[in-house]
Amino acid sequence: MREGELVEALRMRALPESSYDHDALIEFLKLYRDATQLVVNNLWSLNKVPSIKTLHMMFYNELRKYGFRAHHVK
Repeated sequence: MREGELVEALRMRALPESSYDHDALIEFLKLYRDATQLVVNNLWSLNKVPSIKTLHMMFYNELRKYGFRAHHVK
Protein backbone atom coordinates (compact mmCIF):
# COMPACT_ATOMS: atom_id res chain seq x y z
CA MET A 1 0.00 0.00 0.00
CA ARG A 2 1.29 3.44 -0.93
CA GLU A 3 1.55 6.28 1.55
CA GLY A 4 -1.79 8.08 1.93
CA GLU A 5 -3.67 5.24 0.25
CA LEU A 6 -6.77 3.89 1.95
CA VAL A 7 -8.02 0.37 1.31
CA GLU A 8 -11.47 -0.87 2.27
CA ALA A 9 -12.51 -4.49 1.98
CA LEU A 10 -16.03 -5.41 1.03
CA ARG A 11 -17.49 -8.76 1.93
CA MET A 12 -20.63 -9.66 0.04
CA ARG A 13 -22.64 -12.69 -0.90
CA ALA A 14 -24.03 -12.95 -4.41
CA LEU A 15 -25.70 -15.70 -6.36
CA PRO A 16 -25.85 -15.82 -10.15
CA GLU A 17 -29.22 -16.58 -11.73
CA SER A 18 -27.78 -19.81 -13.02
CA SER A 19 -25.35 -21.82 -10.96
CA TYR A 20 -23.24 -22.12 -14.12
CA ASP A 21 -23.15 -18.38 -14.85
CA HIS A 22 -19.92 -17.56 -13.01
CA ASP A 23 -18.70 -15.23 -15.76
CA ALA A 24 -21.77 -13.01 -15.34
CA LEU A 25 -21.21 -12.88 -11.59
CA ILE A 26 -17.55 -11.91 -12.06
CA GLU A 27 -18.53 -9.18 -14.55
CA PHE A 28 -21.14 -7.79 -12.13
CA LEU A 29 -18.63 -7.74 -9.27
CA LYS A 30 -16.06 -5.94 -11.44
CA LEU A 31 -18.68 -3.39 -12.46
CA TYR A 32 -19.67 -2.95 -8.80
CA ARG A 33 -16.00 -2.43 -7.87
CA ASP A 34 -15.54 0.16 -10.60
CA ALA A 35 -18.72 2.01 -9.63
CA THR A 36 -17.66 2.09 -5.99
CA GLN A 37 -14.28 3.50 -7.02
CA LEU A 38 -16.04 6.15 -9.13
CA VAL A 39 -18.05 7.30 -6.13
CA VAL A 40 -15.02 7.28 -3.81
CA ASN A 41 -12.92 9.26 -6.29
CA ASN A 42 -15.62 11.91 -6.62
CA LEU A 43 -16.23 12.18 -2.87
CA TRP A 44 -12.53 12.33 -2.03
CA SER A 45 -12.22 15.86 -3.45
CA LEU A 46 -15.15 17.30 -1.47
CA ASN A 47 -14.66 19.35 1.68
CA LYS A 48 -17.55 17.74 3.56
CA VAL A 49 -19.59 14.56 3.50
CA PRO A 50 -22.80 15.14 1.50
CA SER A 51 -26.24 14.11 2.68
CA ILE A 52 -27.86 10.93 1.38
CA LYS A 53 -30.17 13.05 -0.80
CA THR A 54 -27.20 14.89 -2.31
CA LEU A 55 -25.36 11.62 -2.92
CA HIS A 56 -28.44 10.30 -4.67
CA MET A 57 -28.61 13.35 -6.93
CA MET A 58 -24.87 13.16 -7.64
CA PHE A 59 -24.62 9.51 -8.62
CA TYR A 60 -28.01 7.96 -9.42
CA ASN A 61 -28.11 8.77 -13.14
CA GLU A 62 -24.43 7.97 -13.64
CA LEU A 63 -24.74 4.56 -11.99
CA ARG A 64 -27.90 3.78 -13.93
CA LYS A 65 -25.92 4.45 -17.13
CA TYR A 66 -23.51 1.73 -15.99
CA GLY A 67 -26.45 -0.66 -16.15
CA PHE A 68 -27.22 -0.97 -12.45
CA ARG A 69 -30.80 -1.49 -11.44
CA ALA A 70 -32.38 1.03 -9.07
CA HIS A 71 -32.00 -1.21 -6.00
CA HIS A 72 -28.29 -1.64 -6.73
CA VAL A 73 -27.80 2.13 -6.97
CA LYS A 74 -29.60 2.76 -3.69
